[in-house]
Order: sequence, then C-alpha cells, then structure tokens
Amino acid sequence: MRRILFAALLAMSALASLNSMALAQGTRTIDVTGHGDSSAKPDMMTLSFTVTAHSDSADECTRKESETSRQVIDALKAKLGDSAKVTTSDFSFGPSIEYGNAMATPVAKSTPEPPTTWRFGGEIEVFTETLEPMADMVETGLAAGAKSIGESGVQGIQMDVDSTAPGVTSGTSSATGTGAYPRMVSMYRLGLGVETAGVSAADAMRKGIALMDRVGTALRDKMGGHGKVEVGSFGVNQMTPQQEAESERYQPPPPPQPQHKVFDAQVTISAETPKLELLGPSVEVAMTAGAVRLNQVSFSLKDDSAARKEAIEKASADAKSKAETLATSMGVKLKGILRLSTNTQMRPYIVYGNQYMEAASMMRQSRSAAPIQAPMPVTPRDVGFGADVNATYQIE
Repeated sequence: MRRILFAALLAMSALASLNSMALAQGTRTIDVTGHGDSSAKPDMMTLSFTVTAHSDSADECTRKESETSRQVIDALKAKLGDSAKVTTSDFSFGPSIEYGNAMATPVAKSTPEPPTTWRFGGEIEVFTETLEPMADMVETGLAAGAKSIGESGVQGIQMDVDSTAPGVTSGTSSATGTGAYPRMVSMYRLGLGVETAGVSAADAMRKGIALMDRVGTALRDKMGGHGKVEVGSFGVNQMTPQQEAESERYQPPPPPQPQHKVFDAQVTISAETPKLELLGPSVEVAMTAGAVRLNQVSFSLKDDSAARKEAIEKASADAKSKAETLATSMGVKLKGILRLSTNTQMRPYIVYGNQYMEAASMMRQSRSAAPIQAPMPVTPRDVGFGADVNATYQIE
C-alpha cells in the first residue's frame, strides 16, 4: 500500500512539473536594466598611514614597530578625540639579507713614485666544502693583501689517497698495492687576485711571491685545516711606457662587508573621523609621531541611506521608462513584474598620499612660514552613489 501511495505522489509531482514548464514556455517577458546616480556632501573621512621598522634583531624590530605604532595611534586619538575610530591592519614581518658594496676610488698621486715597468699577477685559489666560509675567506684574503676577487664556482677536486686502505680482491683477480683509489669530491672555489709592481722582473717576482705566501698563509690559518688553498696561476709582464702613462692609481677597496640578516616590519594605521576640518593637523601629528607615509584619504558618508534611496528610485524609474518605451514600440502591454533585483555601490572620493603631499607643499610655498595645519590642502568633493535595477516584465 505504501509503495502504491509513493508512486501516486511521484506521478502527481511529475505532472505538476510538466504543467509549470508549459506555463513558463507560454509566458512572454522582456528584461530591462535601469541605472541611477546620486551624490552627497561627505561627512566622514578615513586616513591611512604606514609605519615601518628596521633592525638587526627580530625582537628589536617588533619592539620598534610596536612603539612607533602606539605613538602614531596616541597622536591621532589626541587630535581627533573619542569620536575617531583608529585601527591597525596589513601587518607584515620578515627577514631580508643586506650585502656590503665596496668600490675602489681613484685618487691623485701625493708623492712621485719610482717608475714601475714590471708587474706581477697571480691568483690564489680557495676550496671549501660549503659556501658558508666564503665571505670570511674574501675578507681575510683582501685584508692580507689580495687586490681583487676572480672567478668562483663549483669544481671537482681529487682528494689525497689513503695509503692504509686495504687491497681490493675480486673473483678473478686481485689488486696490487694498497687498493686505494683517488676520491673526487665537488668543492666550492674562489679565486683571489694578487698584484705587485717592481723595477725589474726579478723585483716584481720576489714581491709577488712574498705577497702570495702571505695571503695563502692567512687563508690557511682562517680555515683551520678545512678545505684547500692552492696557487692557481702567476706571471710577470713588462709594461710599456704608454701603459704606465695611462694607468690610474687606486686606493685599495675596503674589505666587503659580510652579508647579514636584518628584519623589517610594516603595519597600516587607519583613522576614521567625522571631523573633516582636522585633515591637515591629523596628517601632521601622525607623520611627526613616526608614520613614514600617508597612503590615502577617503571621504565617505556616515549614513548612506538617503543617497542609496535616491539612486534606487532613479534606477527604478529608468527601468520602468525603458520597459514602457520598449512595450509601446513593439505593440504589447506590460502585465506585471516577474523578477526584480538591484545592485548599489557607493563611490567614495579618494585623495592619494602623494597628491595630498604635493598640494600641501605648494600651499606652504605660496604662504611663507604657513604651517601645514593652517589650510586644508584638498577640498573634499561630493561622494557618488550608483544603483542598477534589473527587472523582468510579463507582457501580453
């Protein structure tokens, strides 16, 4: 019995659905969209500022950012009063890497120097198992007398053979000797250039060898037994008189600063207030308290119901007029509205920070010794409000 009742109900539902589809197919409609705009004098403004902090320590960075933010917030509340709503947003915090950047500086000769007609050039190669010691190697090599940094990269290095390794024996033959084989490993390579000059080839060579020995010793001591230091290449060349005349004297570049991690924090502070006349003073106290940038000033409405109502009424009238015109032109009559929807949007007036600062700067220039808070650098325009009404009319 229950099965029969369920089948009957299912049949009735299908029949009702078919009747509904038939009715929909027989209904004639037209769709129209109407648009309406309204405007009003703004009575609310929102100021957006950026506060940043920078430090070598994560704790110090967050402390500085928090302290500066509190100063900016307190300054804004003191200027705008209890009616202002001050909030923070868009907080970001993270590390970054700073690098040193030392450059050679040309200087004039202070005292006459003896003519140098021979120049020695050589390269000390440093090999390390990891990249971490490279910055220390650069600093140590330049401090010991290296003049430049040459090519660097990754290179396969043959390690020393272990003479105590046991022999290797297979099923058909056995190895003679210790059975140890050279081991190849990939190491990080850095080249440091060494230069000296002398009045003769022998003089330049003696100076160059002594300098290379000093640089190599400093690097080996710094490594403490890890990695390898080798002589890459060296040579002596005679300089022509023209090369002597054209060569510039440079101060040796200072040792490059080792890279180190720093921390940056940033937060946005927004203040919402109905006191539009305090725009200039609010910007001044926030920037004085530590804000680094005024992002923008947005003018809006505290209560947009009146502007919204006006825009919707205009959009509805526009949609109705379009429907009536369309029905008349097609020789049909409007019977009623089947569907109706609306979409509204307020369009605040926004002044960006750079525009405000440029206007404030021009006013200060035109008024000698006039403080920034005396005039309002920008005059807020009317706030716009737009509405769209979508209507589906049944026609006959």
